[in-house]
Amino acid sequence: MHHRAPILPPADNWPILAPPDCPSCETSTEVTWSGRATSLDDGAEVLLWECGGCCTDWCIPAKYWPTLDGPDCPTCGSLNTCWATYAPEHPGDLWTCDNGHEFVLDPEGLIFLPEDTP
Repeated sequence: MHHRAPILPPADNWPILAPPDCPSCETSTEVTWSGRATSLDDGAEVLLWECGGCCTDWCIPAKYWPTLDGPDCPTCGSLNTCWATYAPEHPGDLWTCDNGHEFVLDPEGLIFLPEDTP
């Protein structure tokens, strides 16, 4: 059986490390993200998922990081920072500020600047 690499939602959606388990076959090995849609029930944005193993399609509510609720930029001190993505080189989150600076905040609160990366 061929396992596809997971396709995950864009970085502006709430970050997830792995796709959700399929509600039918209860595995995530063949689950991929299909896109965004608007729920017919309440008009809320949802993320569409599909399982390549059992061909089940389903959706979950879309969640977002607060746009301007991140740590202060360590380079310029800007208060307007926003989460960008996960940073694999330092397990943590990549943040950007409105002046274009990037930095990584790890789970222990340590900040890594681009020149700190290996």
